[in-house]
Amino acid sequence: MMNYFICGNRLLAFNAKCATSSFSWAILRQYHPEVVEQLKKDQWANGQSVENQMLHRWVPKRFSSRGFMVAQIVREPVERFRSAYGFMGLGKRIGSVDAVLDDLINETHALDSIRGTIASNIHFRPQNRFDGDITFFRMDQLQDCADFLGIEVPLTRINQTKVEKPILTLAQEKTIRDYYAEDVDLWDSLQESNKKEMAWL
Repeated sequence: MMNYFICGNRLLAFNAKCATSSFSWAILRQYHPEVVEQLKKDQWANGQSVENQMLHRWVPKRFSSRGFMVAQIVREPVERFRSAYGFMGLGKRIGSVDAVLDDLINETHALDSIRGTIASNIHFRPQNRFDGDITFFRMDQLQDCADFLGIEVPLTRINQTKVEKPILTLAQEKTIRDYYAEDVDLWDSLQESNKKEMAWL
């Protein structure tokens, strides 16, 4: 798994369900316009818009962040779970949030045609797994992240979850927060940092 998108002389951590589709399109337009032109000719020559495709695989990547400054977008863990659940159509495929949580926690490997376990799926991997010199941005700071990465083209919302997200019970939310405890701590620290920033205004 390649963990980082190359953005000029900086990197973006590939943290799925955190605007990576929007950033893939922006990075390609900003730093690799030749790839966009080639995709228009080769991949979607039938007139479909390149913009609305899954473009992650065409963005140059690195395994390691060593020697680079890194941006990472962080999402509130319960909302990220809900988004991933809806995006992957797990309600229709599995039908039960509890079954997905069971596979996430116990790695039961019992979920229809999903390759590997839920725990190993890119959409459900912990957000705190990256290392290096990381500058964190919340989901409401996407433009700040783009500025940090030197992206000047407009950000476009892409790959939005079209399936209705699940309504979770309080017990299910607690299970998610317990499983992603370190992600919750990371998210809370960013919220606290924002409060401190606002206090100076």
